Amino acid sequence: MNLKQWRLTQGKTLGDCARHFGLKSARTYQRYETGENRPDADLVDAFVRLSGGAVTALDMHQTRLEWLRMNHPEKFSCLPVAACAAPGPVPHPG
Repeated sequence: MNLKQWRLTQGKTLGDCARHFGLKSARTYQRYETGENRPDADLVDAFVRLSGGAVTALDMHQTRLEWLRMNHPEKFSCLPVAACAAPGPVPHPG
């Protein structure tokens, strides 16, 4: 479940959540919901605890990736394979 879905199931406003977490504004909280901003690890932990685990760190990460893909697709452009390849043969385990 993402942060916005959780907030809506709780009947809370953006302002309610911003105040609860000590954020400067409802817009700041909204940016965390949309993935526009990345919360620090301590705030992610607070989101997880407050939601009783309904919102996870992975959910927060997925939201951020979705926002980046929509708003900065160039971050996901592929590099030429040769640029990423290790020199020499790839070791085979076993």
